[in-house]
Amino acid sequence: MLTKLKLALLIAAPLVAGATTYAAAQGDDAPRPDVLQKYDTNKDGKLDDAERAQMKAAFEAKRAERHKEALAKFDANKDGTLDDAERKAMREARLAEQFQTMDTNGDGKLTLDEFKAGAEAKGLHDHFRHGRHGHGRHHGGAAGGLKG
Repeated sequence: MLTKLKLALLIAAPLVAGATTYAAAQGDDAPRPDVLQKYDTNKDGKLDDAERAQMKAAFEAKRAERHKEALAKFDANKDGTLDDAERKAMREARLAEQFQTMDTNGDGKLTLDEFKAGAEAKGLHDHFRHGRHGHGRHHGGAAGGLKG
């Protein structure tokens, strides 16, 4: 079975992927192939400044829409911001949703097989197998301690 920490790590992994994509938008790293295909309008195999600006604007618009949705759903006191309690409620709801998605037999527990299937469905299988950057290094982090 998975502890809350391991589940939190699984949930946090997409955030790391998002940060990597954002770094690509800043020019710190080569963009992923799907990002390149979408925003490389002149098809030269790289993102120029204008294409990066377009990508950054699209990411910001998507972020603003997610923020608006979160406010609509979790801003209990309707003050236009999420306080600590509201952010906690949002995190708990998202974790519960992720857990329910992975708990395919609905028994309220995650087996190693359910965890593996959920990680693979999210494209995280290689993340856990090869380390944070897929280089095959393993430093004994929390993901390395999973037991069936």
